[in-house]
Amino acid sequence: MELKDYQLRALDALRTFLDQAAIRDHAHAYTAACAVGQPGAYAATYSPLAGLSDVPYCCLRLPTGGGKTLLAAHAIGVARDTYLARRFPVVLWLVTSTTIAEQTLGALKKVSHPYRQALEAAFGGAVRVYGIDERRQLRPQDMADATTVIVSTVQAFRVRNAEDRNVYLDDEELEPHFAALPSSADVTRHEEGPRRGKPIASFANLMKLHRPLVIVDEAHNFTSTLSGETMGRIAPAAVVEFTATPVRSNVIVSATAAELKAADMIKLPIHLSQHGSWQQAIAHAVDNRAWLEGIAVRDGGGIRPIALYQAQPAREGAEATVDVVKRHLIEDCRIPEDRIAVATGNQRELDGIDLFDPACTIEHVITVDALKEGWDCSFAYVFCSLASIRSGGAVEQLLGRVLRMPFATRRSSEELNRAYAHVSERNFFDAAEGLKDRLTEMGFDERTALEAIVEQPETFEWREDQSLFTQPELPVLHVRDRPDQSNWTPEMVAATRMADDGAGGVAITFDTSAPDDVLREVAAAVTSAEATPTTAVEAFIARRAESLSPAEQGEVLTLPRLAIERDGQLEIVFPETLVDVGGWDLRQVDTSLSGFALTERPDTFEMDVDGDQVVYNRIDAAAELALDDATDWDVAALSRWLDRTTRQRDVSQPIFLEYCRRVVEGVMERVPLAQLVRGKFALRRAIIAKIVQQRREAGMRGVQLLMTDIAPVLALGDNGFSFSKAGYDPRTPYSGPWRPRKHLFSQVGDLRHGGEEWMAAVQIDDHDAVKHWVRNVDRTAWSYSLPTSTDLFYPDFVAELVDGRKLIIEYKGADRTDNADSREKKNIGARLQEVSDGRVVFLWAELDRGGGVARQLDAAIG
Repeated sequence: MELKDYQLRALDALRTFLDQAAIRDHAHAYTAACAVGQPGAYAATYSPLAGLSDVPYCCLRLPTGGGKTLLAAHAIGVARDTYLARRFPVVLWLVTSTTIAEQTLGALKKVSHPYRQALEAAFGGAVRVYGIDERRQLRPQDMADATTVIVSTVQAFRVRNAEDRNVYLDDEELEPHFAALPSSADVTRHEEGPRRGKPIASFANLMKLHRPLVIVDEAHNFTSTLSGETMGRIAPAAVVEFTATPVRSNVIVSATAAELKAADMIKLPIHLSQHGSWQQAIAHAVDNRAWLEGIAVRDGGGIRPIALYQAQPAREGAEATVDVVKRHLIEDCRIPEDRIAVATGNQRELDGIDLFDPACTIEHVITVDALKEGWDCSFAYVFCSLASIRSGGAVEQLLGRVLRMPFATRRSSEELNRAYAHVSERNFFDAAEGLKDRLTEMGFDERTALEAIVEQPETFEWREDQSLFTQPELPVLHVRDRPDQSNWTPEMVAATRMADDGAGGVAITFDTSAPDDVLREVAAAVTSAEATPTTAVEAFIARRAESLSPAEQGEVLTLPRLAIERDGQLEIVFPETLVDVGGWDLRQVDTSLSGFALTERPDTFEMDVDGDQVVYNRIDAAAELALDDATDWDVAALSRWLDRTTRQRDVSQPIFLEYCRRVVEGVMERVPLAQLVRGKFALRRAIIAKIVQQRREAGMRGVQLLMTDIAPVLALGDNGFSFSKAGYDPRTPYSGPWRPRKHLFSQVGDLRHGGEEWMAAVQIDDHDAVKHWVRNVDRTAWSYSLPTSTDLFYPDFVAELVDGRKLIIEYKGADRTDNADSREKKNIGARLQEVSDGRVVFLWAELDRGGGVARQLDAAIG
């Protein structure tokens, strides 16, 4: 399953946190991760777990429907690659209930499930998954040659008296794990009796021995259960939480409901209907579902809408209990009984039923709160609450079941992109306020929660609201009948949006970027109630042609790149080129790791590379030896392991393997092989740090040579870089009121209205000498870059002047203009201008210099 942008951002933040936590204090790691994850209001002071200050602890916040469990599966590989000192880590996956544990366990064990596929990809198939009740099946060798994931409820560990939980009791089946354990191992031991001083062969002690990565799903439910005392018994290596509503600190990334909607993960807005009685609420929910079914049949997306009813608990005074609701559906609403399922603590009629199976007949599901956790079906579209929606509790979890988008794919029929709620509150205000509170508790910010609620009229005819038809230039076709899309091409489906128009017909509008031929295909496939669709579509195509951006009209902005001639060939200069020019050759570099040392302390490794001390946590030395079969290692085996786990893409395998061998032999002059094998992850990090340092030094030499001895040339034409209609990624499109006249593309990327770079953009757009310009978004496949000694440099703006010259602008605030990185970028830009023979102007624009960008631009272009 391909991850969405916000999910990739979340994993990047986690990767940064754990990578930095391995070499710096966790507060610094948290700050660095926040810069990547952009948690906004959640950024705060780092707060360690009570009594576990040495354990990195962070939280990823994603609203309901954001794919927290999928991210948790990916997080295990990230943790292995950054912080965990184990090739095959042990993972303790904690959930809130037995139902969720069963669901998660089933998904992780199913090879075809995306959760399991994420693990398989990270560990090359070497994965074993167990439930907490299968813990006695664990074998030492199995845990040594595969990643081990144990799924458990937190209740299995939450207890004041450890003897009251089986996970803390001596178990003879687990004794092989402790057979060869040295007396120095930090595990819980018998305090009296014939086995006094011997390790307790308990599951909790096994976890403490292996120092697992702890994944906490729905962490907001664990505020009082995951105490420092409980965690101390497990001795985690790291703790990563996932939740929609964090109640503790250390949130490193926060996705918004708007991001989820943009990624087609959730259905929004929610159409809310308030009814005077529970009978009316049910009647309208039944009609609502039937209406959606008729649309889904023609949509062709394989969707079968389901209605979810929250009945009242069976207590004195309750009217709409489970039995009453079911009888009402059968007798008054004429719903066949085989289309109704009851899912409560006592009636589990959904067990063993695949609601996604096309042959499944279930259309209505009745519950009280048994579905609040552990049940998920994105076909649920209609939520009918017969209890007070203001009471909270199970409501937000049940509502979350109707927010997930089927197949994470937006449909042409707008009705299938939305959710529907029917409540029996006294008035709409109470219902809307209650629903807003529930959405907020599910991780929505309050503004998004308010905007997500739309009042639904008594009939289910569509109203043309501004959320659908926002661009007046879009043609709206009013057709008599909803087209059958089952035979449409994917391009035709993606190009259209349709909904009931409230007048007995269907309104169809189009994606403004859809190709002309696709729009014509759609027009030919529908029957219009007014003018012929072909006429309306051709008129739209003509209007669109008149309003195309310069790029869409065929304008191209081509920028030169720096190149050098090597062996008679023109070679574009990249950071790797500068490293190579600077003399990068692992056959010749110094392989000594000055200052590298492994201490005899049982819990740390220390490494010193040119004065920067780094401390690495690891599992017990004896356990590491046993698990990795270190007694069979020699110099060649350790060198091959380092080569495999530290491979450099621009160095041939024989050369790098020889480099690793030389490093190992050099370090062995002061560190015994056995100790070096135990500290191989620290050695691996030391090698990486050393290579990074040597690359940086070679790259800086390459830059100096480019400035003096090597005469670069401009790469133009096919060797240059072109902005054209083929592609531009705005990443976060500008959405303010300003409308630029000369931007090459219809969208402008990464601009905050009123910000410094926006003011610079306005002056560039207004300048008489500028023909076209582009906001050059940082680090996309469609961005222009120049090389530096260590990375690529993405200027903020590029442009073509009226006289044909090319303009490159880097804009900086006053606090970022005089450091080593800035000086190198200035030199590279100046060198490009120098060798361009007047064809390129490079401007280093600064906030507080020269009377603004316009004046600085005047001076630069003469």
